[in-house]
Amino acid sequence: MRLGRLRQRDRWIQGLVLLPLFFFLPQSLQPAPPGIPVALQWKVMVSERNQAWHRLAGSFVAPIRLASHKTGLSPALLAAVVYVESRGRTGAVSAAGAIGPMQLMPATALAVLHVNPWQVQQNILGGAQFLQSLLKLFHGNLTLALEAYNAGPTRVASGEPPPPSAVTYAKTVETFLRRAEARTNSSPQKRSLHQL
Repeated sequence: MRLGRLRQRDRWIQGLVLLPLFFFLPQSLQPAPPGIPVALQWKVMVSERNQAWHRLAGSFVAPIRLASHKTGLSPALLAAVVYVESRGRTGAVSAAGAIGPMQLMPATALAVLHVNPWQVQQNILGGAQFLQSLLKLFHGNLTLALEAYNAGPTRVASGEPPPPSAVTYAKTVETFLRRAEARTNSSPQKRSLHQL
């Protein structure tokens, strides 16, 4: 009887000690997307603390993690695209009128992707879905998919050379992606949501 009370008291004390930590966790360490068992969420948060893609994602770690979970694309890839597209600025608007972290054209976002490009989570999810469709279109060729993301799929699919800006864009995203993956793989804790 006394042993049971001691164990209950110990659990209560551990809870009190850990509870304040949750109020000070940055957004990048907030709980995992819905569907991930609660017991694994803390394990995921701790193991992801060393993920290099978090640096690229900035304040968009949670939306990128959710978009990755829904599309199956690497969070490092999505973070690299967000970083190159908008440098992590929510209200980024290009000269061509593309908006948000993934720089979606409003007409494409609303009519084709069926997302609200002004809402961060939907912008990132829409961009991830678009990139996923481009990867399917180009049979998994990441370079072509990234060039099409930048210059438009019709131009790249037609076989004509992509503009130099699209070539540079694809190389830049791939460089950031390789760096993030290399840093993550060199980390002692390299498990992701998909590996749990």
